[in-house]
Amino acid sequence: MAPPLGNIEHVILLMFENRSFDNVLGAFYPATTNPDGGGVPAGWSNPLPPGPAIAAWNGPAGSTTQNLPFPDPQESYADMSNQINTSPPMQGFVTDYATVSNATPADIMQYFVAQNVPVTHALASTYAVSDRYFASGPVQTWPNRLFSLCGTPCFNPKTQTAYVNNPEYPDYPFMIGQLDQLSIFEQLDNAGHSWKVYFDDEAPVSAIIKYVDDHWDKILDGGNVWPVQSDPDIFHHDFFDDVKNNRLPTFSLIEPRYQMLSALGFKAPNSNHPGDSLPVGHSDIPINVSCGEQLLAKVFQALTANPSLFETTLLIVTYDEHGGLFDHVTPPSATPPFASGTVTGFNYDVYGVRVPAIFINPFVTPGIFRPPQETPPFDHTSLLATLRDQFSLSPSLSPRVDAAPTFAGLINTGAQPIPTPNIPVPTCNWDSSSLRLGHAHPVLQTALYNAKRKAQQP
Repeated sequence: MAPPLGNIEHVILLMFENRSFDNVLGAFYPATTNPDGGGVPAGWSNPLPPGPAIAAWNGPAGSTTQNLPFPDPQESYADMSNQINTSPPMQGFVTDYATVSNATPADIMQYFVAQNVPVTHALASTYAVSDRYFASGPVQTWPNRLFSLCGTPCFNPKTQTAYVNNPEYPDYPFMIGQLDQLSIFEQLDNAGHSWKVYFDDEAPVSAIIKYVDDHWDKILDGGNVWPVQSDPDIFHHDFFDDVKNNRLPTFSLIEPRYQMLSALGFKAPNSNHPGDSLPVGHSDIPINVSCGEQLLAKVFQALTANPSLFETTLLIVTYDEHGGLFDHVTPPSATPPFASGTVTGFNYDVYGVRVPAIFINPFVTPGIFRPPQETPPFDHTSLLATLRDQFSLSPSLSPRVDAAPTFAGLINTGAQPIPTPNIPVPTCNWDSSSLRLGHAHPVLQTALYNAKRKAQQP
């Protein structure tokens, strides 16, 4: 069987946080039917009884819009069900956001113009985009990120119940290797291929996987887990050094900075997650999407500065879940990730809301990229299915991965390479001048103390 990605030798997954396809890319494509896809349909709205419906709208260019929505929308499984499972579907985003304290309900219907996501717009306009790429489940960050690496959200081995919301995971919010689950990383090692996790925060979420945590040397050389960029650059094995010096592994995961607290002071989060910059408590400082745009531009510039490496590298840019932001396409049914009869609770027989997915390489077929209509849509497990076939990986990660379509047909090595666009690195417009920390640190300390105490219990 021919590899689905032709001559691709390196795959990079850059996964941002909590935004829907319509929120990020909906202004750039016409809506389509058969299959449902494309951008925001004309006149699309959500009700807000007893008043008039709230129409989808574009905020003006600038930092104020790049902060929206603020505060953070709700993203639990129950909230997502309220947002999606209305009659007709996809009509509950405004009413759900209206229950958030101090929220402006209409802000959940804002979607970006090109000036507010200039790097994303330039890359989407140049390379390939899928409008049929869904989150793997209508659930939060941890289960969707686990889907992208393990093909499953994992389950509680004591109760055989599938994990659904972040706090259900053991030792949450710590990332300390608490899940002993087969992953893409172990598959790659078993097949003689290389991998790295590059992180921009104090720890990567992927370190909840025991195999990743075990391969992270936190004292000496980093092992397989390294910063995206070292400041100061002492160790010379971060992402940018590896790209420059042709050391890029077979598979790279780039995790952004999720929150503002660091060992060296406050740093701008660049995850594009809507809401507060603190992980717990309230700073009243919104995360601004310009900072994620800056990270994306830096990654793209690094790759294009090494043309021979770029030709054999596929950069996939996506988001883990929709984070409560509106989208107009109803998620279809899905193959459950667990073998029948093995796990109780929510069986993940439906996808989550669509998320942006951009595929970047000089030989992609530009424009909209979809799977065949007779197959399921793309989701995070399509990456795992593609890596499996590209690099001959085994064993099976899950029934969901087995059913997932690959990205076959994306790369056309016989085509003329796409001219590299000139994409400048934008300014990160994160504004911490009104920082309010009065009660945030005690709340954070209490949460971490309780999590540590729970982890030490027999």
